[in-house]
Amino acid sequence: MSILSHPSSIVDQEVMGAARAGDVEMLYRLIRKDRNVLERISMKKFEDTPLHIAAAEGKTDFSMEMMYLQPSFATKLNADGLSPLHLALQNKHTGLALSLLKIDESLVSVKGKLGYTPFHYLVMKETASDDLTKFLKNYPDCIHDVTSQDETPLHVAARNITNSGTLEVMLHWLRRTSNFSMEQKQSILNSKSRNGDTVLHIAVSNEEPDPEIVRILRDLRIDIKAKNSEDKTALNILEGRTQERKINVSECEDILRHAQGLPAITRKTAWYFLQMLSQWGYEIKHMSNDRGNALLVVTVLILTATYQATLSPPGGVFQANAAANDSKISGLQIYFGSKNTSRLVEKIEFKANKTAGSSVLDTQPFLWFFIPNVVAFSTSFIITCL
Repeated sequence: MSILSHPSSIVDQEVMGAARAGDVEMLYRLIRKDRNVLERISMKKFEDTPLHIAAAEGKTDFSMEMMYLQPSFATKLNADGLSPLHLALQNKHTGLALSLLKIDESLVSVKGKLGYTPFHYLVMKETASDDLTKFLKNYPDCIHDVTSQDETPLHVAARNITNSGTLEVMLHWLRRTSNFSMEQKQSILNSKSRNGDTVLHIAVSNEEPDPEIVRILRDLRIDIKAKNSEDKTALNILEGRTQERKINVSECEDILRHAQGLPAITRKTAWYFLQMLSQWGYEIKHMSNDRGNALLVVTVLILTATYQATLSPPGGVFQANAAANDSKISGLQIYFGSKNTSRLVEKIEFKANKTAGSSVLDTQPFLWFFIPNVVAFSTSFIITCL
């Protein structure tokens, strides 16, 4: 049948209808009628393509087929400044978006209206924490992307007052991930928007600030003294809201005021321990294969040596059949030097009671051996597991 009997505009509309219905067979029938239909649609500026329509409707099979046939559709922006991936995430079709990214990972950084990437739209719309975590796990670098206002996805999530759980999920992920070093994590947390606001500034400026979010940000060691373009810290913003007499405002203010003292020291200790593990994970993950193999050999040797030393501590252990008066030795003295000029270097006392299986060393010398041994064993074990 002649193409002239099927005007191009009609075929274009039929392709859009097929995209809306997710009908792959109809798509190929239309391509057979007009082999230039997809190329012709691709030439149009700021128009919805069949991929835009299918992505917005959640038609995964059709979208995947369109990615194979006309990949250029994936980076085109429509009249609203949105790519197909933006539309998929805007309409909560996260599974479809992840499928498209398997074909082309670079789509995660396509910027649309106001410089928003698809991930910015995800944090605004997504309510399922599993999908959000999966996205972050597969594409961690998207956390660095900024809008035209220099806002990271954390800033956008902080403004999402209808779903504060999104920001909480992201912060917990940032704490655990080994994709970034400690320095990089602090850079992400303390990143400022064009008007100087950090995530903490935005969190305390919301109509109903979430104390749990403020607590997590404090524990992550965000700079609570950072000032925005109005020369205000987060605490200054809260102090200016005291007349509102809201419980959340007062609680958030207390959290930031009590960021010092003994409880703060305890939090810092736990935070530094977690960050140390995260830093180790980052270093090992970005280590070359040769260095990784060498590190594994060393840690296994340390594990073996410390485990064996625990089973056979210096001096051995008391035996079950040892008689109470088998030995008159109550201690050990170590001297250094010649026979006439020797001096005492170490004096080790043995236990008076001889419980079977216990070390012959007295408590203090035994702890000097046992604690470093446990630290070495635990550290090697953790590094091996990372």
